[in-house]
Amino acid sequence: GPTIGVFLSRIDTTVMGLEVNANNSPGLFMTAATVFMLLQTYFFFDGTDDRTGRAADGGDGAEDGDGEDAADKVRPDGRRAPPMNVMGVAVSMVIFYVHYYSFAVQETVITPMAMVIYDWEQVEINLLFVGAGFISLATSLAVRELTRHVDDTTMLLSSLVVGLAGSLFLLDSPFSERLPAWRFLLGFCLSQVAFPVGRNVCLGVFGNVLGPVNQGRWMGLMFAVSAIPRAIGPFVAVKLLTVVDWSTWLEFFVCSALFGSALIATRYFIRDLVPYEDYLEDIAREGSGSFHGPMPPSPLLVRSPMQRRTERQGSRAQRETSP
Repeated sequence: GPTIGVFLSRIDTTVMGLEVNANNSPGLFMTAATVFMLLQTYFFFDGTDDRTGRAADGGDGAEDGDGEDAADKVRPDGRRAPPMNVMGVAVSMVIFYVHYYSFAVQETVITPMAMVIYDWEQVEINLLFVGAGFISLATSLAVRELTRHVDDTTMLLSSLVVGLAGSLFLLDSPFSERLPAWRFLLGFCLSQVAFPVGRNVCLGVFGNVLGPVNQGRWMGLMFAVSAIPRAIGPFVAVKLLTVVDWSTWLEFFVCSALFGSALIATRYFIRDLVPYEDYLEDIAREGSGSFHGPMPPSPLLVRSPMQRRTERQGSRAQRETSP
């Protein structure tokens, strides 16, 4: 985005009577890209292979780990509607909200903040965001590989820890009267790492938590929640910066508090952030749909979805071989 913005900022011409310059070229570019995506979706996407939510409508559902059809728990007559993992859904939305608030602050407030505090020019700002783009790209690629070896809940907790650390580095007071440039760059980079990890992993966890429902509808709600901080975040951030004469402690104290609260909530309700079939198993075993009573063990010690699947396969094999 910033790289394209550098080229668009140099445009100053007239096309069919329409003046195109640095002020409106980004909007025209985004309009053209959106129209292209709309036409591409209209001509090439039909959705006939999307079976999301059909189990809830009485269609064929996927089998769970014990061979029982998950749709049996969602009957057309409504006699046995499956319980929803409300706590898992709510915690996922809170995490998504916090990451998007931090992202909205980073992409809008960093520019005027750097100009006021460090007297940076537009070229330096563009270079900063070009570097941030490469960091985000590298992090997104790393997430794909890390999720093969690290449990999703651990990745989710790690994203909140990194986001919290980035926000703390961006505090000037009480550490110093003026935010040093090295702490500014380090905090900004950590925030750029936290967002793609938190966003991608949170979406995956959210999809697993939902179970046999219309996931498209719930994903739409998820992104609607993320639109709230993107709409109000810049206004709040600028107000919090200007009210203390561009000191950073107030705004990034709010970011730190959000990350810290989300981290505590995630740690406390971590056993609710499991795939839906595991949630049903735990209900059958423990008779409750929420496990936020006793503090669970470390996320590194909680059984991962892969371990749970292995246990189910072992139980099934034992039943098949038993007389």
